[in-house]
Amino acid sequence: MWKAVICDDEKEMRSAIKENLKRFSDETGEQFSIAEYDSGEALLFNLTEDTDIVFLDIKMGGITGMDAARKLREKNNNVCIVFITTMTQYAIEGYAVHAFGFLKKPVTYSQLRLQMTDVLRHLAPLKAERIQIKSAGEIRSIALSDIAYLEVLDHELKLICKDGPIVCRNTMGEMDAMLKGKGFFRIHKAYTVNLAQVAGVTASGVKVRTGEELPLSKHRRREFLEAYTSFVGGGLL
Repeated sequence: MWKAVICDDEKEMRSAIKENLKRFSDETGEQFSIAEYDSGEALLFNLTEDTDIVFLDIKMGGITGMDAARKLREKNNNVCIVFITTMTQYAIEGYAVHAFGFLKKPVTYSQLRLQMTDVLRHLAPLKAERIQIKSAGEIRSIALSDIAYLEVLDHELKLICKDGPIVCRNTMGEMDAMLKGKGFFRIHKAYTVNLAQVAGVTASGVKVRTGEELPLSKHRRREFLEAYTSFVGGGLL
């Protein structure tokens, strides 16, 4: 499912885009969750990291859509921004915030369908399976492929990711439930490893692609080897 946000201070325009998205969903089978905001301030306050597409009116009261886009880009480089406008002269300025495209008012289904086809073609390869975790007082969306392993140390749970560790406020039990059936294995009471990140198995531990060797509980060794062999044999690496 794709997460879309419509931000426009005109209720009629929000409704029109929402209806066109529903029509696009009916025709293509693509599923959307849709949130609506009537100001740039509300958008910036409520926007979550896992949002895929933002339809953003350029000319609104309060903060403009272009200014909202600049602030949005400070937090999220991946979301597709599609501006809604009556004035195409904003196109050059839009490239500065890496806008994906523009819809000209009044928005027709034909132009939205063409734009959405391009947007989803762009997003599809980037859409990795993700989980939502609690970290530093906020909910964060993390791609499973970015996680090398999980570690509990001094009652603190960390996700060791490609861009560095993330302290997680979830319990290991909660994480085990979220990661069940997703290619992760609890190799030790303090470690859960991403099977796709395993570089090798030694007599006493598991080597991961980040370079570390993690301890492998002797009581879990047989089950781990069976799971890892099945994972590799299934062509999931």
